[in-house]
Amino acid sequence: MKIYFQKKDFNIGKELNNFSKKNKNVGSIISFVGKVRPVNNNNKLKFMEIDCYKKMALHQTNKIIDILISKGGIIDYQVIHRFGKLLPSDNIVLILVASQHRKEGFFFIEDLIKWFKSKITFWKKEFYLNSSAWLKSQK
Repeated sequence: MKIYFQKKDFNIGKELNNFSKKNKNVGSIISFVGKVRPVNNNNKLKFMEIDCYKKMALHQTNKIIDILISKGGIIDYQVIHRFGKLLPSDNIVLILVASQHRKEGFFFIEDLIKWFKSKITFWKKEFYLNSSAWLKSQK
């Protein structure tokens, strides 16, 4: 059960392989990879910058994950969320979850992504060809 906030990219295959090796006696392993979209609100993206206070982000994420795990069925998880300057098609987030049944794993990922989009204290700014804009949390 690990959470990372980092600038460097991650290797999806390597992370999934390592996670799978340590979770052999589970019903399912589900993965989610979030990527930087090349176009947002009809604007072509040059790059995005995400900033966070890592200590606060880790504290907030641990709290929501404790709530999600209390619903039952989750055996293990790994979360990697990147920050810094990200280009279109770059990886932003990787969530791996091992669960007794697939349903619990899918709910865990969906709820965690909704929370990342709406609640976590991140500062996101997109830079387009002729302008830039701060992104607001999605409700």
